[in-house]
Amino acid sequence: MLLLMLTVPLVLIIQADEHQQEKEQILSPIWALEFSPDGKSLAVGKYQWVELWDIETNEMVHVYEPHLGRVRCLEFSSDGKTLYASGGQAARNGEIRVWNVATEELINTYEIHADTIESISISPDNTKLLTASMDEFSAIIDLVNLDHTKPLDDQAKWLTQHVGRVLCTLYHPNGDYFVTGSEDKTLKVWNPEDNTVLVSFDGNDDSVYSLAYASQENLIVSGSADNVVRSWRVTQNNGNTRGTLARNFSAHQGPVYSVDCGLLNDQQIIASGSADTSVIIWDILSGNRRRTFNQPTDAVYAVKISPDGTHVAAGSRDGIVRIWNIQNNRLTHEF
Repeated sequence: MLLLMLTVPLVLIIQADEHQQEKEQILSPIWALEFSPDGKSLAVGKYQWVELWDIETNEMVHVYEPHLGRVRCLEFSSDGKTLYASGGQAARNGEIRVWNVATEELINTYEIHADTIESISISPDNTKLLTASMDEFSAIIDLVNLDHTKPLDDQAKWLTQHVGRVLCTLYHPNGDYFVTGSEDKTLKVWNPEDNTVLVSFDGNDDSVYSLAYASQENLIVSGSADNVVRSWRVTQNNGNTRGTLARNFSAHQGPVYSVDCGLLNDQQIIASGSADTSVIIWDILSGNRRRTFNQPTDAVYAVKISPDGTHVAAGSRDGIVRIWNIQNNRLTHEF
């Protein structure tokens, strides 16, 4: 009897310790998200690896690893067969890894920049890769004419007009121009033919963290460390390019780390994620808030609208991905 009395509490103590260890286990923050072109999968960027989740079954189907550090940006090829993941090691190097989505095979590794690559964008014709790095530079890589026997740094075209760390990139859907956003508070719109600056927007009060494009309204959308989402209009007439601030979207109480655009019932919407732990869905024309999601328990680093515009995914510092149905305000996935 005495042995039984001593054994039962010991088992309970061990179980309690194991439960406490599980609670104390630190999940990797979610740094990047990207829906596959068909909307059936979601790629999730974490620390040193990428997960691919099946949206219908809510199960993880692939893991792509290892990466050198935080995976800061993800891009699918237009056919969904290839996944580009960027990141690197702080103050050491930038890295882009290219994966075969189905087989988990590593196709290529590009090492470029002297610091982490915060963002990448692929040109609409899939021939150019644009980077943004903490080393204060952007680079354009010619994917078609790349010579793998020569150093990549020598083949890249370097963009040096920013005077702070470059944090985000964007290609116009038709390739008319590309955009970079920086710690220097500016967005720069570039000519893709000669890589000169067409327009420099300086209406931000702090670093520009994220960029997206609202195709129906022909607007660039940005998220800034000054807590504001902004839309910008670029017009090109007879060889002249002009830029104007279209609207401020002010409701966040912390830096806006990520923005994305989509179409819901043929109406253009913006999703924004912030350090204030909220995700806001905006009507781009009126500037009104359509939805606010407050379930995240920590800063939201990444937001993505599904290709059909019905759902928004958010990745948070709390290590959890959440997906909501925008139309009925319901949380549909959490993993």
